[in-house]
Amino acid sequence: MKMQQGFFERNRSVFIFALIALTMPFWFPLIGGYSGLDTKIMVFCIFVVGFDLLLGYTGYLSFGHAAFFGIAAYTTGLMLKGFSDNIIPAIIVAVIVSTLVSVVIGLLTLKRTGIYFSILTLAFAEMFHSMAMAMLQQWTGGENGLTGMPTPMLFSIKMQGDAVFYFITFVAILMFYVAKRIERSPVGLMMRAIKCNQTRLEYTGINARKYKLLTFVISAAYAALAGALMVVYEPFVGHEFLGWHQSGEIVIMSVIGGVGTLVGPMLGAAFMLYFENVLSVDLGEQWLLVLGMIFMVVVIFMPGGFMEAVSRLQARFTQK
Repeated sequence: MKMQQGFFERNRSVFIFALIALTMPFWFPLIGGYSGLDTKIMVFCIFVVGFDLLLGYTGYLSFGHAAFFGIAAYTTGLMLKGFSDNIIPAIIVAVIVSTLVSVVIGLLTLKRTGIYFSILTLAFAEMFHSMAMAMLQQWTGGENGLTGMPTPMLFSIKMQGDAVFYFITFVAILMFYVAKRIERSPVGLMMRAIKCNQTRLEYTGINARKYKLLTFVISAAYAALAGALMVVYEPFVGHEFLGWHQSGEIVIMSVIGGVGTLVGPMLGAAFMLYFENVLSVDLGEQWLLVLGMIFMVVVIFMPGGFMEAVSRLQARFTQK
């Protein structure tokens, strides 16, 4: 019994996330959400959790994570079109391909830190975007995107409607649990040490670069899984999946929610997608202006994002 209680205490946030996510089809329409948007939110929850492992725990800001998202999406689409409509082999191959690409990019970019690392990752992402638009357009579809995919299947189950939502939600819960395990592992400790003082860590004889590369690859694998699931959600791959704005949105989601918390970026992703697809209808063309003001207020007054606001409220009620 004590072991079970300990497991629940350690993974309380995972259980809360699972409860909220699995009941989403029931309460989400009550606040103006619609079917399909909840699935997209789950996809981006996977994306931002992996991104937070890199940014929040090692302090390395990547502006090129769209590369892994887009490469996995294109690979998944090509697998569905040319190999099988079963999503399992398509997802596996997509994650492997993107992960291998991330190893190469990581080896080249992690030699630099700060803004130089960020610009290098952005440059690689833009290279892949340019390739998708020109050199590889006979496979990617260029500006028109990759279309003509069959209905994705999970063995004999059609990936449509609720089946897609619950499959992606299950994967999101699992990946959040894995991220929490990484956070509490020796690797997670090394991540935080790198962010705190990388030079001091290296003086102790630890190969910090190895852990940086491992974190970068894990983060890229999360992005790749999200990209593959995006095609399961909507059998279409656009060149914008590789665009710089895709990486920019992930950064904004993470900062608004609160980097280094895992939960915060997921809140940021849910807020951003809800704002963009629901609240923007009432705001019209001014929605980007309002979003920019919200982002500015959060950065200035709540550097820790929504999670800082939650912590402040908890502290206030605890004092009372």
